[in-house]
Amino acid sequence: MNLFDRFILTIYSFALIILSCIAITAFSGWISPDVFAPYIDQMLAGTNITYLIVAIIFLVVSLRFFFSSFRRSKPKVERGIRQRSELGEVNITIQTIQTIAERAARRVKGVRDMKTTVKALESGNIITLRVSVDGETPLPDLTQQLQAGVKEQVEGIAGVVISEVEVVVTEVAQQENYAARKRVE
Repeated sequence: MNLFDRFILTIYSFALIILSCIAITAFSGWISPDVFAPYIDQMLAGTNITYLIVAIIFLVVSLRFFFSSFRRSKPKVERGIRQRSELGEVNITIQTIQTIAERAARRVKGVRDMKTTVKALESGNIITLRVSVDGETPLPDLTQQLQAGVKEQVEGIAGVVISEVEVVVTEVAQQENYAARKRVE
């Protein structure tokens, strides 16, 4: 549903809420029917065109929502990286690229945990790895292995050109037996 339809639906719902509250108070006897008599007489006399315009607007909005409920929505196209080959178009989803990148990153010694994001831009595809490391492997070596391994693996398997592999080291994982080793030494 587009923004215009949402706006109209909100106004429409608000108007129906007000009309429902008025009807409930009128039919429950909380307000005397004499309060509504002049308005009802004026509507039935046909002298006020405002009521006619409001009724037509309600009818048009109701018909719009009624018929839009039968429209089929377009199938959702997953975001991905599109490539053209001799035989047609190929769309590789972002999730697929992330999975390949994570599989390659897990092979690098020293990586504990990670989160991967992929950006498909006009200037090139960028993979960002947010990693937690073990703290024993030198960070320059580890990040260089991550960048090279992920780039090579994604380009080799998916056939997608990766312009950049960003590595963000988010934390050094705690070693479970560090305290035990310290006491023994």
